[in-house]
Amino acid sequence: MSQSRFTGGLLAALVLAGAGVASGRSALLVAGVVPLVFVLYGALSVPRRGDAVRVTRELSTESPLPGDRVDVELTVENASGGALPDVRVADGVPEDLRVVEGTPDAALALPEGGSATVEYTVVADRGQFPFDEPSVRVRGASSTNARTVDAPADGDAAIDCRVSVADVPLRRQTTAHAGTLPTDSGGPGIEFHSTREYQPGDPASRINWRRYAKTGELSTVNYRERRAAAVVLAVDAREVARATAHSATPSGASLSAYAAARAVEPLETAGHRVGLAVFGIDDPVTGGADPAWVPPGTGDAHHARVATVLDAAVEQRGCEGGGESDVESTAASAAPEAAADGGKSLDGEDGRIERFARRVPPGTQVVVCSPALDDFPVALARRLAADGHRLTAVSPDVTATDTPGRTLAAADRALALADLRAAGTRVVDWTPEEPLASAVARATTTVREGQR
Repeated sequence: MSQSRFTGGLLAALVLAGAGVASGRSALLVAGVVPLVFVLYGALSVPRRGDAVRVTRELSTESPLPGDRVDVELTVENASGGALPDVRVADGVPEDLRVVEGTPDAALALPEGGSATVEYTVVADRGQFPFDEPSVRVRGASSTNARTVDAPADGDAAIDCRVSVADVPLRRQTTAHAGTLPTDSGGPGIEFHSTREYQPGDPASRINWRRYAKTGELSTVNYRERRAAAVVLAVDAREVARATAHSATPSGASLSAYAAARAVEPLETAGHRVGLAVFGIDDPVTGGADPAWVPPGTGDAHHARVATVLDAAVEQRGCEGGGESDVESTAASAAPEAAADGGKSLDGEDGRIERFARRVPPGTQVVVCSPALDDFPVALARRLAADGHRLTAVSPDVTATDTPGRTLAAADRALALADLRAAGTRVVDWTPEEPLASAVARATTTVREGQR
C-alpha cells in the first residue's frame, strides 16, 4: 500500500497545469508542471518490488525459563537494487512479552545491498509466544511517498518457555511401597542404618560376619529402607497470586504452576504417586469445586489429567476476571481483615483449605507452590501439619522494592515465609532470575547445614 504526503499538492498542481493549458498562460502551466514533476519523481523512486527488503530475526534462546531475558536481533537487508534512504521497521513483539531494553522500532537508511540490525531484549513468560511479522515501510528519495513492504521474517519465529524437569526435595514421609526415597527405618537396602541382635530367619547376607569373627556373637545389619512417597503438588492460582512485580512479567500463579509442572515428571520417574491441587479454579475435568483436584496416582491417563489441570491454572490470566495485577495493589487488597476475636480472617479461604485437607490421603506429603502474598499458604501449612502431613513450599518471588507499596508487599512476603518455616515447612525461596534447580539446591544445602 502506498501513501503520499502531497496528495493535496498533486491535485493543486494538476489544477494549475490544466488551467495553464486551458487559458494558454505559460506562467500557470509552469507553476503546475514543476511540482507535478517533483511528485511523480517521488512516486517513481519508491521501490515497487515486493522483496525490496529481507528481514531475519534471531533470538538468543528459543526455550528460556520464565523470567529469563531473551535478546532479539532483527536484521534488515536492502534487496531493492538501489539505495533506500528511509526505512521504518517495527518488529511484531508478542503482546504478553515486555521489552526491557532497546526498542523493536527503528528508522534506517540502507545503501544498495546494505543491512542494519535492530536489537532489543524481552522478558520471557511461561507458554508459547509467536512473533507477528514485522511492519516495514519505505520512502523514496524525495520522501514524498511511502509504501508498506511485505517482509516476512526468516529465522526464529517464537519463544517457547518449555517445562522441563528438576528434582524437588521431598520429606521422609513415605508409603508402604518400595521406592527411591530414603527413610529413617532399617531393613533391606544398600545404605547402612544400624545393627541389631540376630533373630532366627535373618538372611545370611545381612549377618555382620566381621563382628562374629571378633566376638563370636551373631548380629544383623539393618540398611536404610527406601520407599515410595505419595506427593500432592498444591498450586496457588488464586486472584491474589496472579500478581506481577511489573507489567508483562510472569505472575506468581504462572510461576507456581511452572514449578509444579517441573516437579511432576521426576517424581513419577522415581516411582512416587503424584497428585495435584490448584487453588483458585474449579476442576476443569470433573467440574468439582475449587480447588481443582487430581488424587495421587500414576500412569499416562493420570499424567494427562495433571497436565490438563495445570494448563487450566495458567490460562486463568486470559479469562474474564482472571487478569494479572501489580503486586502493590494486590498486596493492599489482600490484607486480612481483623476478626472479632482479634485474630485474622481469611475471607472464606477456610473453605478451600478444609475441602483440600479432607481430600489429601493420610501419610501424603504436600509441596505448596505459592508466591506467599498473603496468609493463605501459612494457614494451609498449619492445617495440613495438624493432620500429620509433611510440607515443602516452593515460593517464586514476584515482589519488588522500587516503590513504597511494593517494598511493603516484599516485607509481607518475608514474614509469610518466616511463618511457614516456623510451622515446620521446608521453604524454597525462588527468585525467577535464577534457575529453579539452583534455588532447590541452595535450600537443600541450607537445611543440611542446619541454617534454619
